[in-house]
Amino acid sequence: MSRPSMQPVAAGKLRNVLVGISIDAVGVCRLPQVLAASGCRVTVVSGPGLAVLSSRHVDRHIATGRAPESVREGLEKHVEEFPDLYSWVLIADEPLLRVFLKHPAGPVLARLAPMTDDPLALARILSKVSFNQDAQKVGVPVPSFRVLTDENDRPRQSLRGAPTVAKMEESLSGSGVRVIKTEEEHEAAKAELTARPLMFQQYKPGRVGATGVLFNHGEPKCWFSYFLSHNWPHAYASSSALDIYWHPAIEPILTKIGKMTNFHGLCGIDWVMDDESGAPLVLELNPRPTPGIYAGHVAGVDFPRAIAEWMDGDPTIHRPSEKASSFHRMFPQNLFWSIDNHDAFEFFRTWQDAPISDSKLLASQFRRVATHYIPKSWRVALKGRLRGSSAGNPLHRGARA
Repeated sequence: MSRPSMQPVAAGKLRNVLVGISIDAVGVCRLPQVLAASGCRVTVVSGPGLAVLSSRHVDRHIATGRAPESVREGLEKHVEEFPDLYSWVLIADEPLLRVFLKHPAGPVLARLAPMTDDPLALARILSKVSFNQDAQKVGVPVPSFRVLTDENDRPRQSLRGAPTVAKMEESLSGSGVRVIKTEEEHEAAKAELTARPLMFQQYKPGRVGATGVLFNHGEPKCWFSYFLSHNWPHAYASSSALDIYWHPAIEPILTKIGKMTNFHGLCGIDWVMDDESGAPLVLELNPRPTPGIYAGHVAGVDFPRAIAEWMDGDPTIHRPSEKASSFHRMFPQNLFWSIDNHDAFEFFRTWQDAPISDSKLLASQFRRVATHYIPKSWRVALKGRLRGSSAGNPLHRGARA
Protein backbone atom coordinates (compact mmCIF):
# COMPACT_ATOMS: atom_id res chain seq x y z
CA MET A 1 0.00 0.00 0.00
CA SER A 2 1.38 3.39 -0.94
CA ARG A 3 1.25 6.49 1.19
CA PRO A 4 -2.00 8.43 0.66
CA SER A 5 -1.50 11.45 -1.55
CA MET A 6 -4.00 14.02 -2.71
CA GLN A 7 -3.04 16.39 -5.47
CA PRO A 8 -4.83 19.75 -5.31
CA VAL A 9 -7.55 20.16 -7.89
CA ALA A 10 -6.10 22.15 -10.77
CA ALA A 11 -7.49 25.51 -11.80
CA GLY A 12 -10.85 26.60 -10.60
CA LYS A 13 -12.56 29.00 -8.29
CA LEU A 14 -11.11 29.17 -4.78
CA ARG A 15 -13.96 28.67 -2.34
CA ASN A 16 -14.33 29.31 1.37
CA VAL A 17 -15.67 26.47 3.51
CA LEU A 18 -16.71 26.77 7.14
CA VAL A 19 -16.42 23.66 9.33
CA GLY A 20 -18.18 23.40 12.70
CA ILE A 21 -16.65 20.95 15.19
CA SER A 22 -17.69 20.36 18.82
CA ILE A 23 -15.77 17.21 19.84
CA ASP A 24 -12.06 16.44 19.73
CA ALA A 25 -12.40 13.44 17.43
CA VAL A 26 -9.27 12.06 15.77
CA GLY A 27 -11.29 11.06 12.72
CA VAL A 28 -11.97 14.65 11.66
CA CYS A 29 -8.28 15.65 11.55
CA ARG A 30 -7.77 14.76 7.87
CA LEU A 31 -10.94 16.56 6.72
CA PRO A 32 -9.19 19.94 6.17
CA GLN A 33 -6.65 18.16 3.94
CA VAL A 34 -9.46 16.82 1.74
CA LEU A 35 -11.16 20.21 1.55
CA ALA A 36 -7.90 22.03 0.80
CA ALA A 37 -7.12 19.54 -1.98
CA SER A 38 -10.54 20.32 -3.48
CA GLY A 39 -9.56 23.97 -3.78
CA CYS A 40 -11.13 25.27 -0.58
CA ARG A 41 -9.90 27.71 2.03
CA VAL A 42 -10.85 26.13 5.38
CA THR A 43 -12.14 28.02 8.43
CA VAL A 44 -12.91 26.01 11.58
CA VAL A 45 -15.40 27.13 14.23
CA SER A 46 -14.77 25.26 17.48
CA GLY A 47 -13.64 25.39 21.07
CA PRO A 48 -9.92 25.50 21.90
CA GLY A 49 -7.42 22.65 22.00
CA LEU A 50 -8.76 20.39 19.24
CA ALA A 51 -6.20 18.25 17.41
CA VAL A 52 -7.61 19.27 14.02
CA LEU A 53 -6.51 22.86 14.66
CA SER A 54 -2.89 21.73 14.31
CA SER A 55 -3.41 20.97 10.62
CA ARG A 56 -1.64 23.29 8.21
CA HIS A 57 -4.74 23.04 6.02
CA VAL A 58 -6.82 25.05 8.53
CA ASP A 59 -6.52 28.66 7.34
CA ARG A 60 -8.46 30.28 10.17
CA HIS A 61 -9.95 29.38 13.54
CA ILE A 62 -13.03 31.09 14.98
CA ALA A 63 -12.86 30.34 18.72
CA THR A 64 -15.99 29.51 20.72
CA GLY A 65 -16.77 27.72 23.95
CA ARG A 66 -16.35 23.96 24.10
CA ALA A 67 -20.05 23.02 24.32
CA PRO A 68 -21.95 22.18 21.10
CA GLU A 69 -24.42 24.97 21.90
CA SER A 70 -21.58 27.49 21.94
CA VAL A 71 -20.22 26.23 18.62
CA ARG A 72 -23.69 26.57 17.07
CA GLU A 73 -23.92 30.14 18.30
CA GLY A 74 -20.48 30.86 16.87
CA LEU A 75 -21.50 29.47 13.49
CA GLU A 76 -24.69 31.51 13.40
CA LYS A 77 -22.94 34.72 14.41
CA HIS A 78 -20.12 34.29 11.91
CA VAL A 79 -22.26 33.52 8.84
CA GLU A 80 -24.63 36.36 9.69
CA GLU A 81 -21.63 38.69 9.79
CA PHE A 82 -20.27 37.31 6.49
CA PRO A 83 -23.35 36.00 4.62
CA ASP A 84 -21.69 35.85 1.20
CA LEU A 85 -18.22 34.62 2.13
CA TYR A 86 -18.78 30.85 2.29
CA SER A 87 -19.83 28.30 -0.30
CA TRP A 88 -20.54 25.53 2.22
CA VAL A 89 -20.90 25.03 5.95
CA LEU A 90 -20.01 21.52 7.03
CA ILE A 91 -21.21 20.22 10.43
CA ALA A 92 -18.59 17.62 11.33
CA ASP A 93 -20.04 15.75 14.32
CA GLU A 94 -23.35 14.47 15.64
CA PRO A 95 -23.40 16.27 19.04
CA LEU A 96 -23.31 19.56 17.12
CA LEU A 97 -25.98 18.37 14.69
CA ARG A 98 -28.26 17.45 17.57
CA VAL A 99 -28.23 21.04 18.83
CA PHE A 100 -30.09 22.03 15.67
CA LEU A 101 -32.98 19.76 16.66
CA LYS A 102 -33.89 22.32 19.33
CA HIS A 103 -32.49 25.40 17.63
CA PRO A 104 -33.12 25.37 13.86
CA ALA A 105 -30.57 27.29 11.84
CA GLY A 106 -31.17 30.84 10.74
CA PRO A 107 -31.72 31.57 7.03
CA VAL A 108 -28.05 32.09 6.11
CA LEU A 109 -26.75 29.00 7.90
CA ALA A 110 -29.68 26.92 6.64
CA ARG A 111 -28.81 27.86 3.05
CA LEU A 112 -25.18 26.83 3.52
CA ALA A 113 -25.85 23.74 5.65
CA PRO A 114 -29.20 22.34 4.43
CA MET A 115 -29.42 19.58 7.06
CA THR A 116 -29.75 22.21 9.82
CA ASP A 117 -32.87 23.77 8.34
CA ASP A 118 -35.45 21.03 8.99
CA PRO A 119 -35.37 19.63 12.56
CA LEU A 120 -37.96 16.95 11.75
CA ALA A 121 -36.02 15.56 8.78
CA LEU A 122 -32.75 15.75 10.72
CA ALA A 123 -34.30 13.97 13.70
CA ARG A 124 -35.46 11.05 11.55
CA ILE A 125 -31.95 10.60 10.16
CA LEU A 126 -30.24 10.88 13.54
CA SER A 127 -32.67 8.48 15.20
CA LYS A 128 -31.59 4.84 14.86
CA VAL A 129 -35.27 3.94 15.20
CA SER A 130 -36.83 6.34 12.69
CA PHE A 131 -34.12 5.81 10.09
CA ASN A 132 -34.70 2.05 10.04
CA GLN A 133 -38.47 2.51 9.87
CA ASP A 134 -38.16 4.89 6.91
CA ALA A 135 -35.57 2.71 5.17
CA GLN A 136 -37.75 -0.37 5.44
CA LYS A 137 -40.68 1.50 3.88
CA VAL A 138 -38.71 2.45 0.76
CA GLY A 139 -37.26 -1.02 0.24
CA VAL A 140 -33.78 -0.58 1.71
CA PRO A 141 -32.68 -3.99 3.08
CA VAL A 142 -32.42 -3.84 6.89
CA PRO A 143 -32.34 -6.55 9.57
CA SER A 144 -35.74 -7.48 11.05
CA PHE A 145 -36.64 -5.27 14.00
CA ARG A 146 -39.38 -4.15 16.33
CA VAL A 147 -39.61 -0.92 18.29
CA LEU A 148 -40.13 -0.86 22.03
CA THR A 149 -42.19 2.21 22.91
CA ASP A 150 -43.27 1.47 26.47
CA GLU A 151 -40.96 1.17 29.48
CA ASN A 152 -42.69 -2.10 30.36
CA ASP A 153 -41.76 -3.55 26.97
CA ARG A 154 -38.32 -5.07 27.56
CA PRO A 155 -35.60 -6.28 25.16
CA ARG A 156 -35.68 -10.00 24.49
CA GLN A 157 -32.82 -12.41 24.14
CA SER A 158 -34.00 -13.57 20.72
CA LEU A 159 -36.06 -12.34 17.79
CA ARG A 160 -37.42 -15.00 15.43
CA GLY A 161 -35.09 -17.44 17.13
CA ALA A 162 -31.93 -15.40 16.52
CA PRO A 163 -29.83 -13.37 19.00
CA THR A 164 -30.71 -9.70 19.13
CA VAL A 165 -29.22 -6.24 19.16
CA ALA A 166 -30.75 -3.50 21.32
CA LYS A 167 -30.15 0.05 20.07
CA MET A 168 -30.97 3.30 21.75
CA GLU A 169 -32.34 6.09 19.59
CA GLU A 170 -29.13 8.05 20.19
CA SER A 171 -25.74 6.37 20.09
CA LEU A 172 -22.17 7.53 19.46
CA SER A 173 -19.35 5.05 18.68
CA GLY A 174 -21.49 2.16 19.86
CA SER A 175 -22.30 3.68 23.26
CA GLY A 176 -26.02 2.86 23.00
CA VAL A 177 -25.71 -0.59 21.41
CA ARG A 178 -25.88 -3.96 23.18
CA VAL A 179 -25.63 -7.37 21.52
CA ILE A 180 -27.75 -9.90 23.43
CA LYS A 181 -26.67 -13.52 23.12
CA THR A 182 -26.72 -14.72 26.73
CA GLU A 183 -29.03 -14.36 29.70
CA GLU A 184 -26.44 -12.15 31.42
CA GLU A 185 -26.33 -9.79 28.43
CA HIS A 186 -30.12 -9.83 28.35
CA GLU A 187 -30.39 -8.75 31.99
CA ALA A 188 -27.72 -6.09 31.52
CA ALA A 189 -29.54 -4.63 28.50
CA LYS A 190 -32.81 -4.46 30.44
CA ALA A 191 -31.09 -2.62 33.27
CA GLU A 192 -28.97 -0.24 31.18
CA LEU A 193 -31.15 0.60 28.17
CA THR A 194 -34.24 2.06 29.82
CA ALA A 195 -34.91 4.98 27.45
CA ARG A 196 -37.68 4.64 24.89
CA PRO A 197 -38.11 4.28 21.99
CA LEU A 198 -35.61 1.43 21.78
CA MET A 199 -34.98 -0.64 18.69
CA PHE A 200 -34.89 -4.37 19.21
CA GLN A 201 -33.19 -5.83 16.10
CA GLN A 202 -32.36 -9.31 14.84
CA TYR A 203 -28.64 -10.02 15.10
CA LYS A 204 -27.20 -10.89 11.71
CA PRO A 205 -23.82 -12.68 11.75
CA GLY A 206 -21.42 -11.10 9.29
CA ARG A 207 -18.74 -8.48 8.88
CA VAL A 208 -19.75 -4.89 9.54
CA GLY A 209 -18.89 -2.37 6.88
CA ALA A 210 -19.50 1.23 5.89
CA THR A 211 -19.74 3.42 2.82
CA GLY A 212 -18.49 7.00 2.76
CA VAL A 213 -20.70 9.05 0.44
CA LEU A 214 -20.98 12.49 -1.09
CA PHE A 215 -24.65 13.11 -1.94
CA ASN A 216 -25.90 15.83 -4.26
CA HIS A 217 -29.48 16.55 -3.17
CA GLY A 218 -30.08 12.84 -2.71
CA GLU A 219 -28.06 11.58 -5.67
CA PRO A 220 -24.89 9.63 -4.80
CA LYS A 221 -22.02 11.46 -6.50
CA CYS A 222 -18.91 9.82 -4.99
CA TRP A 223 -18.52 6.86 -2.65
CA PHE A 224 -16.47 3.84 -1.63
CA SER A 225 -17.04 0.98 0.78
CA TYR A 226 -14.98 -0.98 3.27
CA PHE A 227 -15.24 -3.43 6.12
CA LEU A 228 -14.58 -1.96 9.55
CA SER A 229 -11.43 -3.53 10.99
CA HIS A 230 -9.45 -3.17 14.22
CA ASN A 231 -12.27 -1.40 16.06
CA TRP A 232 -10.97 0.54 19.05
CA PRO A 233 -11.38 0.75 22.03
CA HIS A 234 -14.13 -1.90 21.81
CA ALA A 235 -15.87 -4.01 19.18
CA TYR A 236 -18.68 -1.50 18.55
CA ALA A 237 -16.49 1.62 18.45
CA SER A 238 -14.97 3.20 15.36
CA SER A 239 -12.62 1.17 13.21
CA SER A 240 -8.94 2.01 12.94
CA ALA A 241 -8.39 0.22 9.62
CA LEU A 242 -10.38 0.00 6.40
CA ASP A 243 -10.62 -3.24 4.41
CA ILE A 244 -11.65 -1.89 0.99
CA TYR A 245 -14.60 -3.74 -0.52
CA TRP A 246 -17.01 -3.53 -3.46
CA HIS A 247 -20.48 -5.06 -3.82
CA PRO A 248 -23.02 -4.53 -6.64
CA ALA A 249 -25.89 -3.94 -4.18
CA ILE A 250 -24.29 -0.86 -2.62
CA GLU A 251 -25.13 1.65 -5.37
CA PRO A 252 -28.86 0.75 -5.49
CA ILE A 253 -28.98 1.06 -1.70
CA LEU A 254 -27.36 4.50 -1.83
CA THR A 255 -29.83 5.59 -4.49
CA LYS A 256 -32.81 4.58 -2.33
CA ILE A 257 -31.40 6.21 0.80
CA GLY A 258 -30.60 9.37 -1.15
CA LYS A 259 -34.15 9.67 -2.46
CA MET A 260 -35.51 8.94 1.03
CA THR A 261 -33.42 11.58 2.82
CA ASN A 262 -32.55 14.08 0.06
CA PHE A 263 -29.18 14.26 1.81
CA HIS A 264 -26.78 16.93 0.55
CA GLY A 265 -23.14 16.62 1.55
CA LEU A 266 -20.82 14.08 3.16
CA CYS A 267 -22.07 11.18 5.26
CA GLY A 268 -21.47 7.53 6.10
CA ILE A 269 -23.79 4.52 5.91
CA ASP A 270 -23.14 1.49 8.10
CA TRP A 271 -24.16 -2.02 7.02
CA VAL A 272 -23.56 -5.68 7.82
CA MET A 273 -22.71 -8.27 5.19
CA ASP A 274 -25.22 -10.99 6.06
CA ASP A 275 -23.46 -14.37 6.17
CA GLU A 276 -26.66 -16.15 5.19
CA SER A 277 -27.70 -14.12 2.14
CA GLY A 278 -24.34 -12.67 1.14
CA ALA A 279 -25.94 -9.23 0.78
CA PRO A 280 -25.47 -5.99 2.73
CA LEU A 281 -28.14 -5.03 5.27
CA VAL A 282 -28.19 -1.36 6.25
CA LEU A 283 -27.84 -0.45 9.93
CA GLU A 284 -27.74 3.35 10.14
CA LEU A 285 -26.78 6.63 8.50
CA ASN A 286 -24.19 8.91 10.10
CA PRO A 287 -24.93 12.42 8.74
CA ARG A 288 -21.33 13.65 8.98
CA PRO A 289 -18.02 13.09 7.17
CA THR A 290 -16.51 9.67 7.80
CA PRO A 291 -12.88 9.46 8.99
CA GLY A 292 -11.56 7.55 5.99
CA ILE A 293 -12.63 9.71 3.04
CA TYR A 294 -9.08 11.00 2.64
CA ALA A 295 -8.12 7.43 1.62
CA GLY A 296 -10.74 7.12 -1.12
CA HIS A 297 -8.02 6.92 -3.78
CA VAL A 298 -7.22 3.34 -2.69
CA ALA A 299 -10.73 2.42 -3.89
CA GLY A 300 -10.34 4.32 -7.14
CA VAL A 301 -12.26 7.49 -6.25
CA ASP A 302 -11.08 11.08 -5.87
CA PHE A 303 -13.12 12.81 -3.15
CA PRO A 304 -11.34 16.19 -3.48
CA ARG A 305 -12.13 16.35 -7.19
CA ALA A 306 -15.70 15.14 -6.57
CA ILE A 307 -16.22 17.86 -3.92
CA ALA A 308 -14.85 20.54 -6.25
CA GLU A 309 -17.17 19.39 -9.05
CA TRP A 310 -20.08 19.14 -6.61
CA MET A 311 -19.65 22.77 -5.57
CA ASP A 312 -19.32 23.82 -9.23
CA GLY A 313 -22.53 22.01 -10.19
CA ASP A 314 -20.74 19.38 -12.30
CA PRO A 315 -22.96 16.22 -12.42
CA THR A 316 -20.05 13.76 -12.91
CA ILE A 317 -20.41 10.60 -10.78
CA HIS A 318 -17.33 8.97 -9.23
CA ARG A 319 -17.86 5.23 -8.81
CA PRO A 320 -15.37 3.03 -6.93
CA SER A 321 -13.35 0.41 -8.75
CA GLU A 322 -14.89 -3.05 -8.72
CA LYS A 323 -11.40 -4.53 -8.47
CA ALA A 324 -10.10 -2.31 -5.67
CA SER A 325 -8.72 -4.31 -2.76
CA SER A 326 -6.57 -2.84 -0.03
CA PHE A 327 -6.14 -2.84 3.74
CA HIS A 328 -5.69 0.75 4.86
CA ARG A 329 -4.42 1.44 8.38
CA MET A 330 -5.41 4.88 9.64
CA PHE A 331 -2.94 7.02 11.57
CA PRO A 332 -3.08 7.46 14.52
CA GLN A 333 -6.17 5.32 15.19
CA ASN A 334 -4.46 2.03 14.37
CA LEU A 335 -1.56 2.86 16.69
CA PHE A 336 -3.96 2.62 19.65
CA TRP A 337 -5.21 -0.75 18.42
CA SER A 338 -1.72 -2.13 17.77
CA ILE A 339 -0.42 -1.07 21.19
CA ASP A 340 -3.38 -2.60 23.02
CA ASN A 341 -3.00 -5.81 21.01
CA HIS A 342 0.81 -5.91 21.33
CA ASP A 343 1.15 -6.03 17.54
CA ALA A 344 4.47 -4.50 16.51
CA PHE A 345 3.87 -5.30 12.83
CA GLU A 346 0.66 -3.25 12.79
CA PHE A 347 2.31 -0.44 14.77
CA PHE A 348 5.07 0.06 12.21
CA ARG A 349 2.83 -0.46 9.16
CA THR A 350 0.48 2.25 10.44
CA TRP A 351 3.24 4.84 10.04
CA GLN A 352 2.77 4.54 6.27
CA ASP A 353 -0.37 6.64 6.76
CA ALA A 354 1.28 9.30 8.94
CA PRO A 355 0.65 12.87 7.66
CA ILE A 356 4.36 13.57 7.07
CA SER A 357 3.64 16.71 5.07
CA ASP A 358 1.61 18.14 7.97
CA SER A 359 4.22 18.13 10.72
CA LYS A 360 2.23 19.94 13.43
CA LEU A 361 -0.75 17.64 12.97
CA LEU A 362 1.56 14.62 13.02
CA ALA A 363 3.15 15.78 16.29
CA SER A 364 -0.25 16.53 17.82
CA GLN A 365 -1.66 13.13 16.91
CA PHE A 366 1.33 11.14 18.13
CA ARG A 367 1.44 13.15 21.35
CA ARG A 368 -2.12 12.05 22.05
CA VAL A 369 -1.17 8.43 21.51
CA ALA A 370 1.78 8.77 23.87
CA THR A 371 -0.12 10.58 26.62
CA HIS A 372 -2.98 8.06 26.42
CA TYR A 373 -0.62 5.40 27.76
CA ILE A 374 1.02 7.52 30.45
CA PRO A 375 -0.40 6.59 33.90
CA LYS A 376 -3.12 8.95 35.02
CA SER A 377 -1.22 9.98 38.15
CA TRP A 378 1.72 11.04 35.97
CA ARG A 379 -0.55 13.10 33.71
CA VAL A 380 -2.08 14.88 36.70
CA ALA A 381 1.38 15.55 38.09
CA LEU A 382 2.60 16.94 34.79
CA LYS A 383 -0.41 19.24 34.46
CA GLY A 384 0.25 20.52 37.96
CA ARG A 385 3.85 21.32 37.13
CA LEU A 386 2.91 23.03 33.89
CA ARG A 387 0.51 25.27 35.81
CA GLY A 388 3.34 26.23 38.10
CA SER A 389 1.67 24.68 41.11
CA SER A 390 1.81 21.43 43.00
CA ALA A 391 -1.92 21.60 43.74
CA GLY A 392 -3.61 18.42 42.59
CA ASN A 393 -0.26 16.65 42.17
CA PRO A 394 -0.50 13.22 43.83
CA LEU A 395 3.29 12.87 43.93
CA HIS A 396 3.61 15.99 46.08
CA ARG A 397 0.71 14.97 48.28
CA GLY A 398 2.41 11.64 48.91
CA ALA A 399 5.67 13.36 49.84
CA ARG A 400 3.96 15.57 52.38
CA ALA A 401 2.12 12.65 53.88
